[in-house]
Amino acid sequence: MERAKSRAARDYRKYLHTFTEEFQAEVERKHVQFYGSSARMGRPPLSLKDHQRKAKQHWDTSWSKYVEQCKADGMSPEKPEQLAKFRAKDKSGRRGHDRVIYLLKYIRQQQRKADDAAQKPDDYYRPALQQTRGRPPMTKAEKVHHYRNKAEKARQEVSEILTNLPRSEQLYYRIYDLKVDRRQARLCINKPDNPQAVALGLSAQQAKTKIKELDALIERLESERAEALKTDKPKANRERPREMTAIEASNKATEIFQNAFDNGSAQAIKAGADELAYLQRRHQKLNALLQEARERQLRQKRQLQKKIEEQERELRELGIDPDEIVVNG
Repeated sequence: MERAKSRAARDYRKYLHTFTEEFQAEVERKHVQFYGSSARMGRPPLSLKDHQRKAKQHWDTSWSKYVEQCKADGMSPEKPEQLAKFRAKDKSGRRGHDRVIYLLKYIRQQQRKADDAAQKPDDYYRPALQQTRGRPPMTKAEKVHHYRNKAEKARQEVSEILTNLPRSEQLYYRIYDLKVDRRQARLCINKPDNPQAVALGLSAQQAKTKIKELDALIERLESERAEALKTDKPKANRERPREMTAIEASNKATEIFQNAFDNGSAQAIKAGADELAYLQRRHQKLNALLQEARERQLRQKRQLQKKIEEQERELRELGIDPDEIVVNG
């Protein structure tokens, strides 16, 4: 349902974008660049109507699939005007990593290094301590303290970041961390020879017990986060109202103009006539530019043909057949 709605909203915004001045100017620039070039390579650019036709086809297809999905789910489809606003909720796919997730992974890495250093015997460090060249190596206690200190600094940074976040975001990172614990516990069952599984030191039965405990905890925290989202969202909207996107602003202006036109507003009718005249001037300008580019190319072609004919005439005066030169070449 969400995927079909997201695709329909995306195709509808693309279709509306083909009617903007920005898109029309880009199409016009590509036409002038192509027909004004002496070496026209590749396919000619599509016209504005072709772009709009293709965008309309994509929109019709995605809209039909969205309506079918709504019927299958027993829901009523939203209007296209409402569907265009789905951009703010269009967050398909996995959530991207940020500073907190990076730090959580960094903490695990440093803690794992500290545990590895603590488990190694003292004889392992003795050869390195006897070396006199380069930077003095750390002892076993110094190395363990070094890695644990780095992990603790990262924990402090995570704590400072989470303090300024709403309850739902705090629970999100807590759930994310627990899911990593559950994934590592599974390694003790599926891949007991994995270094991370060996570092955990859990048997298969102990890992299963831990996974059950983590699942119960994650389920409880996800329920708390669902409740927290209900209270966090209205508060965020009151503190910082969402700005209208360019598509929403364009749709709002079109709606106001249509309402004024329906009500018989002379000012709205004049504005529509001015807009139509402006579009006609742009169309005439585009045709003039394209005609000028075609005429310039035709003149270049005629000049080149005239130059070739003059050279052939000079060769014939010298008693040389130009056709034989081409064949022999």
